[in-house]
Amino acid sequence: MKHAFLRTTALLASFAVASAAGAQAPAPAAPPAPAKPAVPAPAASGQQFKEIAFEGAKPAAADLFRKHLDASGGEAAWSSKTSIRSTGAIEIPAAGLKGSMTLVAMEPDRMLVTMELPGMGETRTGSDGTTGWSIDPMRGPALMDEKQLADIRRDANFRRDLVLAKDAGNAEVLGLFEFEGAPCWRVKVTGAGSTKETHHFYAKDTGLLTGMSMRMATPMGEIPAVIVVGDYKDFGDVKLPAKTVTKVMGQQQVMTTDTVTWGGVEEQSFELPAEIKALKAAQPATPAPAAPAAPAAK
Repeated sequence: MKHAFLRTTALLASFAVASAAGAQAPAPAAPPAPAKPAVPAPAASGQQFKEIAFEGAKPAAADLFRKHLDASGGEAAWSSKTSIRSTGAIEIPAAGLKGSMTLVAMEPDRMLVTMELPGMGETRTGSDGTTGWSIDPMRGPALMDEKQLADIRRDANFRRDLVLAKDAGNAEVLGLFEFEGAPCWRVKVTGAGSTKETHHFYAKDTGLLTGMSMRMATPMGEIPAVIVVGDYKDFGDVKLPAKTVTKVMGQQQVMTTDTVTWGGVEEQSFELPAEIKALKAAQPATPAPAAPAAPAAK
């Protein structure tokens, strides 16, 4: 659940940062100069984190995933969770914006995140397990494209930590790195059937997840993002980060979690909004595959 939550808040951050920048940008005094070719942003795996020398062998990825699971509550506690509702605050310091955020999620992969920023209005991002969508003040209602939907389908797994602890797949421990001033094991995780990487950082001492580095599919294209989590607190019988800092598009978004309620979420919470249903209905019908040609008569 944490992985889906972190990626979705990062996606919302890209909307908020872009909206804030657009709202504050002054009108140009003169026609702009011809645009120069864009320089590709560095890949998540290329972001600079200082490697630290260590003695002995690297731990296995499966052991790191298990240590994090145990440190955050354990298999039994996480296995008992089927849905969550959390509330908190969201702030974009550079833009002088501060508002509220609510997350609702349910197994296996349903999610709805609502963000409200004064002067900008409400932004929602959700998935009913099949359709990913967003409604924000800058673009209005929108369906996620294939890349965005692939991100959501891969990461909006309510039991992601359990899955990784039981099957590390092709995850690879890259070494010990300095992340936010502390030594952390860096693990490259690639989803099944995908070449897209997410890098997880686990604290060497506690084993808890301290952050993630990735490239995210957004309406502005793929962008690199770093997510830093900390201030773990007990919410019932599990630990969740009470503070999340998303670094994206040259700015930071800070989210704090105040309340968490386990259970009680209804299926109707994830019903597609009317605007999204209208967009789906307006999509061109997918042509049916052509029938095989009949054999020629002799």
